Amino acid sequence: MTDMEYDIVYDLEKVKVLTSKTWKELSELIGIDYSTITRWKNGISIPSRKVMEQVYSSIFEANIRLNLIYEEYYKDQNCDDTKILFHGSKEGIKGDLCVSYSNEKRDFGKGFYLGESCKQAISFVSAYPNSCLYFIKLTNVKSLKIVEFDVCNEWMILVAYFRGRINDYSNSKYLASLLKKISAADVIVAPIADNSMYSIINEFIEGSITDLQCVNSLSANRLGKQYVVLNDKVLKENIKIMKKTFLCSREKNEYEVNKEIEKNVGKSKMILAKREYAGKGLYIEEILK
Repeated sequence: MTDMEYDIVYDLEKVKVLTSKTWKELSELIGIDYSTITRWKNGISIPSRKVMEQVYSSIFEANIRLNLIYEEYYKDQNCDDTKILFHGSKEGIKGDLCVSYSNEKRDFGKGFYLGESCKQAISFVSAYPNSCLYFIKLTNVKSLKIVEFDVCNEWMILVAYFRGRINDYSNSKYLASLLKKISAADVIVAPIADNSMYSIINEFIEGSITDLQCVNSLSANRLGKQYVVLNDKVLKENIKIMKKTFLCSREKNEYEVNKEIEKNVGKSKMILAKREYAGKGLYIEEILK
């Protein structure tokens, strides 16, 4: 599975339908001569990133949220055996998907990480200039071994383990049981945590707060769940890239602002939860020893 190019002509055709404009009117909207668009349509030339920035910014300014529209369109394919997911990439996918290419210091180690919504996926790459969004189809879901976690002790401790934060508890029977639980998994489904949530998990790891304080603080999570594909067989046989979409600066800036608002709301919830559950629950050493 190799990377795909942006399909700007397909996107312009959809904008044309949504706005009920002629090609000439659409070319005026995006500030591109129609003869140039014709060359794109005929495969004679492809637009530079600078030109694409102009085109997609113009579409965004016209209040057309293509990525959200595509999300609704593709999610109609969701069923018991098919899941539409999203992957934000800092530079784009290069070559075939392979678990070994990923960073092992992530929530569940090496894997291909996907989110449930395009907002999730974009929010994690919105600060990068060449980032993009992929629409992904996970197929034959019923045939896969999936292990799912909510916001709970098991999730917190596994995240801490894979991020190399609890090496002192490597002989813990509780930790061993958790690792056994996911050892044969094809896919892990678990909450997504951002930096502010990791800071709370770190407080739990360091013994500053209890599991109840931590879990109830993290229940402020507004990011939803992530799907972590753990082996290359699933990547090859069950993952299909449906579409690669361009992220213009204006769109990414909007997500950055919204992310900051959501983060502040989450921080407030964390403060209240830490106080309400102070002294209640277990400390990490009581759980792992």
